[in-house]
Amino acid sequence: MKSQPIEKIRKVYKREWLLIAIDAMDESTTTPVRGRLLAHSPRRQDIYEKSRQYPHPALVVYSEDRFPKGFAAAFYEA
Repeated sequence: MKSQPIEKIRKVYKREWLLIAIDAMDESTTTPVRGRLLAHSPRRQDIYEKSRQYPHPALVVYSEDRFPKGFAAAFYEA
């Protein structure tokens, strides 16, 4: 798959977890902006297992703006 904007990839897959190889980042915000889809699944665990096999920087993200019921996000600033 060729490199695409992250938001474009997210719009293709409804209610799925995505593993995206990072090809470009906004350096001012350290936000991934372009990438290549490596895997997708409705099950988060499937994506985490695949992410452990990928040796380069990658993004694990849910395709929707809101997480599924029972999930939450936590942020840590070093």
